[in-house]
Amino acid sequence: MAGVREAFGPFIFEHDACDKAQSDVSNELGKMLKLRFKDGAARRPSKVVIVGPPGSGCETQSKAISEYFGLVRVSVKDLLKGEIQRNPQNGRIIANCIDNGLAVPDEIINKLVGDRIQSSDCRVNGWVLEGFPKTKNQLNLL
Repeated sequence: MAGVREAFGPFIFEHDACDKAQSDVSNELGKMLKLRFKDGAARRPSKVVIVGPPGSGCETQSKAISEYFGLVRVSVKDLLKGEIQRNPQNGRIIANCIDNGLAVPDEIINKLVGDRIQSSDCRVNGWVLEGFPKTKNQLNLL
C-alpha cells in the first residue's frame, strides 16, 4: 500500500471496510466515485483498485462494487486462468508458478492486466481491479 500511496498521492481515496455492512460500504464508495477533481469537469470512468491480504474479502467487494456501479470487474486470478487455456507457453509458466507457490512473472501479469484495462469496455465503463498490484514493478502499470 505504501508504494501505491507514493505513486498516486492526491488521487487516492482510501476506504476502510472493516466491520461495516455491505450496503454501508457501497453507499460510501458511491459518494467517493462521484467526486470530481475540478468543478464542472466531466466525470471520467471510475478506476478502482481493491487491495488487501488473502481472505480479507477483496473478491467479494470487487464483485459487489462492479455490479453496483456498472464497472468491469478485472480479476488477476481470472486473467491467469484464461491465459492458461489460451496460451500453452505462458500457461506452462503460470501453472508451474502456481503449483510451486511462486509468483507469476511480472511480465506476464502486467501484459494481461494492461491489455484488459485498455480494452474498450473498461475504457468506456471504468473498472475495478482485484488482486493487483502485488509488486513494485506491477505498480508502474497503473
